[in-house]
Amino acid sequence: MIIKNRSESEELRVLKALNSRMDLAEREKQYFSNLQKGFEGEVMFDGYLKRLVIQSLILNDLLLEHNHSHFQIDSLMISQSLSYLFEVKNFEGEYYFDGDTFRKINGTEVKNPLLQLERNLSLLRQFFNYFGFNTSIEPYLVFVNPDFTLYNAPLNKRIILPTNLNRFIHQLNNNKSTLNDQHSRLSEKLLSSHLTKSPFTKIPKYEYSQLRKGVFCHSCGKAMEEYSGRVFMCNNCSVKENTKSALIRSVKEFNLLNPLEKMSTNIVYEWCGGVFPKKTIRQVMKENFITSGYGQWSYYE
Repeated sequence: MIIKNRSESEELRVLKALNSRMDLAEREKQYFSNLQKGFEGEVMFDGYLKRLVIQSLILNDLLLEHNHSHFQIDSLMISQSLSYLFEVKNFEGEYYFDGDTFRKINGTEVKNPLLQLERNLSLLRQFFNYFGFNTSIEPYLVFVNPDFTLYNAPLNKRIILPTNLNRFIHQLNNNKSTLNDQHSRLSEKLLSSHLTKSPFTKIPKYEYSQLRKGVFCHSCGKAMEEYSGRVFMCNNCSVKENTKSALIRSVKEFNLLNPLEKMSTNIVYEWCGGVFPKKTIRQVMKENFITSGYGQWSYYE
């Protein structure tokens, strides 16, 4: 049973919106791309965990803090006698281990995911002990991308390769697992300890005046310029979206990027690049948001 679902982080959503509305620096584009790809890999792994039939509690995307140290858990599965800690990677291409060093096939050194897993394991174990949960933890480094190849993998480490994922889920389903109140208390403690704001976000500075105005495709991020009155179509990827959906999505994007600004009809009109008639904006906003103020001073919340 999934207790905590996965969703895009606020950081990822902000960067996705900024990527369409301003020119990010190359390092910011790369960081955004890595976040997006990592999230896609985690969602891919969620599909495997949904095939579990044994009694278990699954918590995704936990941000915890212990002894002033923050740590991120991609997925945690609580079963009868074990908690499974999963570090998920969506790497593509050929990699190899050179002792304790992790490298791309061209020799470029990258951050060793086993070290990250070991750190998270240590902090999670301390977290459990501090709150009185005497539960063993089994850590796994999971590579989900079918186009990933790993050489010189250490045999004494719990590494799951893409070709092993089906077998691994089958093995988990062969285990006996009956949950009780202690397992529920553990999941509740983890949920209540989850932090919604990360102290490590890397959002570039921006101002409203810098941001491009218009409606941008939710699929490819390009401006949606072909508008028939009821439907938008993206000329880049051919995705279609109805007017109401595109307007509400753009308004939520405004709130995300400009949380302190009030939304008036004129502001929404400007933010969307003038493509929606103000009459349409007022109608949709009144149906989906709370109106405050009166007349020309009214705004939406």
